[in-house]
Amino acid sequence: MQLDLNDPSLLRTDGYVGGRWVKGSARFAVTDPATGATVAEVASLDADDELLARTEAIVLLLHGGRAEEPQPHAWRDVSWLRMLPFARAVRRAGRGRLATLLVHNTDGGWVAASGSGVLQCRELVRRLQAEHGLPVVLLGHSSGGWVALRVGGDPGVAGVVALAPWVAEDEGVDHLVGTPVRVAHGDADTVCSPTRAAAFVDRLRAAGGDGVYRSVPKGDHALLRHPTRWHHLAAAAVQDVLPAGEGSGQAGTAVSTTLSR
Repeated sequence: MQLDLNDPSLLRTDGYVGGRWVKGSARFAVTDPATGATVAEVASLDADDELLARTEAIVLLLHGGRAEEPQPHAWRDVSWLRMLPFARAVRRAGRGRLATLLVHNTDGGWVAASGSGVLQCRELVRRLQAEHGLPVVLLGHSSGGWVALRVGGDPGVAGVVALAPWVAEDEGVDHLVGTPVRVAHGDADTVCSPTRAAAFVDRLRAAGGDGVYRSVPKGDHALLRHPTRWHHLAAAAVQDVLPAGEGSGQAGTAVSTTLSR
């Protein structure tokens, strides 16, 4: 058998990382030393390219808040700061195969009369899908949990984890029938009703959906009583909603960004 060395299919110009061909964020020219002619433009991979190449899913973290007062500075927003250890716990449990994206909504939260919080979250999911093509898990607290449940049925969303979410008595469930949903709520929460959250999951299961409700004994709304318990619980729930085989490995990345209207 003879090989045609001029066969263009034999030339690969992307990088090979973790069993995948990766285009990378930059290219460099490879030249023929005899003629100086450019043979190909090949991938020039940096550390970020390698990390993203190993990533199998993106976890979008949505902080809580009432959306009553604008909060332009993330580092002064307790609701946003509260989610930082959750991002670390998710990455640690995923052993690097999970990238975390913690956004800051400068409106102060996601529940707005205009419905802008839902639209903003949907746009984030759409952009992540367009740029990376990876499954997205929504992990939200309080109003962030509410918006995660509202957007959980959108294309590209692999699962929803809602911590102490606000839900209406008549909150719809039909759009979530094809999406794994995990809800955890402290039984001592006096801000958002654990009874409503449990009833929501019951309705989802009755409609044929994959829903699990976990009551956290003596858990408060702020997630500050035994916080590591909440961190581990959330990280395990993220693993639970992902398809088998995703979310375990050796590399990962973290991103934080600010979202404004």
